Amino acid sequence: MARRVVDLRSRLRGSGPGEGDARAEDGAPAAREDAGAPADATPAGTEPAGTERADAEPAAPAPRPRRRRAARAQGTRAGATTPKPRRRRAPRDPFSERLRTLEREIDAALAGAGGDAVPGAMAALQRAGEDVLGFYGELARAFVDGGLEGLVIRLRMVGTADAVDEFGYDEAFHVRIAPLLRLLYERWWRVEAEGIAAVPAAGRALVVANHSGGLFPYDGLMIAHALREHHPAGGRDARVLVEDWTYHFPVLGPLLARAGVVRASAANAERLLEREQAIVVFPEGAKGAGKYYRDRYRLQRFARGGFVRLALRTGAPLVPVAVIGAEEIHPVLARWQWVARVLGVPYFPVTPTFPWLGMLGLVPLPTKWRLVFGPPIELAAEHGPDAHEDDLLVNRLTEAVRERVQRMIIEALRARDSVFVG
Repeated sequence: MARRVVDLRSRLRGSGPGEGDARAEDGAPAAREDAGAPADATPAGTEPAGTERADAEPAAPAPRPRRRRAARAQGTRAGATTPKPRRRRAPRDPFSERLRTLEREIDAALAGAGGDAVPGAMAALQRAGEDVLGFYGELARAFVDGGLEGLVIRLRMVGTADAVDEFGYDEAFHVRIAPLLRLLYERWWRVEAEGIAAVPAAGRALVVANHSGGLFPYDGLMIAHALREHHPAGGRDARVLVEDWTYHFPVLGPLLARAGVVRASAANAERLLEREQAIVVFPEGAKGAGKYYRDRYRLQRFARGGFVRLALRTGAPLVPVAVIGAEEIHPVLARWQWVARVLGVPYFPVTPTFPWLGMLGLVPLPTKWRLVFGPPIELAAEHGPDAHEDDLLVNRLTEAVRERVQRMIIEALRARDSVFVG
């Protein structure tokens, strides 16, 4: 019996790792069968399997190998190839789908929650607050998507439309500044428009007016605003033509272009008239805008009669306009030409408030305005479209239009009681 035990233990020591485990399992019953052998039959220095010395420390349990690693080792010993794991499609995330659904429901709820139920000024305040919060949300998205550069680009696009016309007109920007124009028209200058129905409701039209003092074309903007919101035909759009130096002035020029103002030139005016639009021109030019306060309402010479040639060539009716009150908003007492040469402008006005009060001196005075529209003049129908080549006729018609506008100004001044009351 002792020889069998010794032979069994020697066979266990000489077996390989995998075989030893298997043989140990097979030899377990034999060990259990020989459990009844006497203790002195075991050779010295050897102990039966499964027994421990009383004074020996308990052995730490061996780490159990992972099933996948053991199976891979057995397959390698058996000569089998390891199959490649199949790629599984990423399962749909139900939480993300529910989150997207909730976001769509939130957008729908916000779109359906209007301010109609809130009366009066509270509704306007609520809409304004929602617009501000929405704008901040757009800035946050722009910053997340494009960083600081994306944020700057989004800020530069504030108030812009998706597309502008070839002259730079931005309808979205015009809508944003409409409340300011309305405030100036109705509250600050309290403008009254007389005979505005003389401007044709549709088709080409050439509106000719006297120019006001100052650096900003307030008169043209007020005429265009009157035609847009107070024409009896439901509104009539008009494009204002201004001098080159105003159009190309830093900051001011781009703002005017976005508001619908166009650089004064024969080519631009003819293109607008060919599109059946109405245009507003000031034949006095820079001389009319920068004239002294003592020369107010005295029309300067109409330069070269370009507007008459344009009316003859295009067949557009010419509508004279007298603007009363605009030539007192910035009383020009002197002109510093040395400053004008440095700034690249035709004149630098000195008024009772500017430049003494800085930028505050540029605030126009709240005078009372009147816009008097005269009956249209059909030059092309009276003289023919080829009359624009006759220089003598063009000069004579230019002076006749100038005299017509001057008489309208005089009549309007006689009916006025006060500069600030009207």
